[in-house]
Amino acid sequence: MEERIDFIEELLQQAEQADEARKIEMHTLRADQILAAIAKLEESMYDVNQLCDNELKLIEEYRSSELARLDKQRSWFVFNLDGFMRSTGEKTLRLPHGILKLRKGRDKVAITALDQFLAVGSKLGLVRTVPEEIAPDLQAIVNHIRNTKEIPAGVEFISGDTKFSYTTTSKEKSDERE
Repeated sequence: MEERIDFIEELLQQAEQADEARKIEMHTLRADQILAAIAKLEESMYDVNQLCDNELKLIEEYRSSELARLDKQRSWFVFNLDGFMRSTGEKTLRLPHGILKLRKGRDKVAITALDQFLAVGSKLGLVRTVPEEIAPDLQAIVNHIRNTKEIPAGVEFISGDTKFSYTTTSKEKSDERE
């Protein structure tokens, strides 16, 4: 066992001696030469970074222009599909490569004259009272207009738009877009 410990110590001493041999003999001239070498390496590193930055900028410009070009083509196809879908009278069309849909959006109201509205809205139950605050209940107003077809004073009715959407089927994923 003693023989093994001596062998390990001998290996460690040899490793230390090898490290010492690899050290650069230092003096002022050698230190200055090393600084010049470091400066050259840093300059090369800067050049590599500049080249990479320029390449990344070029790639980003390419990505932008290609995506814009492809999106323009996609938008043209979607525009044509929207027109086609509206001409069919159908709400949903299932096709081998996807689904076309027309869906009516939600109706909305905008209070254009709060004072006028509050005069009639309170009587019709279209106002909710929060402690210390009286505010129009927009959903109740929409429901009232749907049920009675009357638009209270001071209210603008904004009918929901019919929106076109499509879903494509592909091997990897399914996209739904409007």
